[in-house]
Amino acid sequence: MLFTLDEIMTPREACDRWGITLDSLHMKLSRLKDSEVLKELIKDGKAKYYKPEGKKRGEWIFTVEAMEVLYPGIGR
Repeated sequence: MLFTLDEIMTPREACDRWGITLDSLHMKLSRLKDSEVLKELIKDGKAKYYKPEGKKRGEWIFTVEAMEVLYPGIGR
């Protein structure tokens, strides 16, 4: 599966496009931290989390498909 750059977003861009707050996305990710939903999105290459060694925080990248799973029914 290939995604165009327009289909890959930072959390900030995803929130802007979906009309949600960054806090809302962070809370959803916290609730889904160990869930099968999030594991499946990562496994399918629809979401990625990268945390550099020795750092406390990491960074997320989402595809349009991942956001549609996380926030169904909310358009972009």
